[in-house]
Amino acid sequence: MDRSRVFVVVRRFMEGRVPGYFEVVDMHCRKMFGRGCIDLFIEEPEKLREVLMNKYSNDIHPVYFAIKYLFLRPILLELNKLDVEEELATLFLQNPQKFRERLRQILNI
Repeated sequence: MDRSRVFVVVRRFMEGRVPGYFEVVDMHCRKMFGRGCIDLFIEEPEKLREVLMNKYSNDIHPVYFAIKYLFLRPILLELNKLDVEEELATLFLQNPQKFRERLRQILNI
């Protein structure tokens, strides 16, 4: 799945569940790092984690929820790979470098 497809799938999924959330997170990413949230998600997940931790006052629970249910879920549903959702959500929080490697492997990019 290429980057543009990831963008479309994630944005559409978020808009259907939490209207406006994608735009807010994307704006924070651009303000803090000059890059969109999907670019950070794929290439620099440690920076997206920083954005989300900042947004949620260092509370890990809403960050975990956002990554698992709003970023990962639509991608993994599209790829029929929900079995790795928990692994990826945990890696995002605990080891962003490993998360990046595993996500890129799953996306085949």
